[in-house]
Amino acid sequence: MSEERAGQTPLSDRPIVAFTGPFGCGKTEVAINYALAAQRQGRASCIIDLDVVTPYFRVGDYRDQLAKEGVHVIAPEGALASFELPALPPEIAAAITGQDMHVVLDVGGDPVGTRLLGTYAPQLAARGCDVWMVANPFRPSSNSPEGLAEQARAIEASSPLRLTGLVANPHLGPVTEPRHLRSGWKQVRQAARLLRLTVVFFAVAEQFAEHAPASDVPLVPMHLVLRLPWQAP
Repeated sequence: MSEERAGQTPLSDRPIVAFTGPFGCGKTEVAINYALAAQRQGRASCIIDLDVVTPYFRVGDYRDQLAKEGVHVIAPEGALASFELPALPPEIAAAITGQDMHVVLDVGGDPVGTRLLGTYAPQLAARGCDVWMVANPFRPSSNSPEGLAEQARAIEASSPLRLTGLVANPHLGPVTEPRHLRSGWKQVRQAARLLRLTVVFFAVAEQFAEHAPASDVPLVPMHLVLRLPWQAP
């Protein structure tokens, strides 16, 4: 990992990294930005949508945009993209076991989502996988250090894979203020101590990068890709 506060996104030294976390934490945005960063740093990357149970944002909706940047997307298409039960493309297993791409998994943080990750556990363990929880303390289910830790333990309880790190992503969407970054960082840091995990990096919308609190954790300014239907591209 880079020792610089801001600069290149620190990449996992394992061939696969899975991003998980509860609804509203910003997991999909972080996963997309990470995959784009990996591609720009010379690691051919692929992002796989495993958040197939009532996701708010779908990676597959940005397939063409990501392809222009060189990132390959594997996600349910057509009717399967909004089906109530998981319908996973067969390309997932091939990508996970392949040797030619840095694989990024966008995994739902609910028990169903993490169980889906568990179906590939033997292959993930054999090839090498980091599992990073995106931590946003401004969500109802995880609005304290203890709440974040409880959410992390619940994710681990429903999957055979253990978390290997946290990604700090404190925000309140369009009403985020600099003070939220400061107070949110304190809560994520305390949660990491409770869990005995490392905070891998601090993700922040690029317009707030200058307001991020001082820390030795790498800072990753994110260009926000996801858009609500009524927002202009």
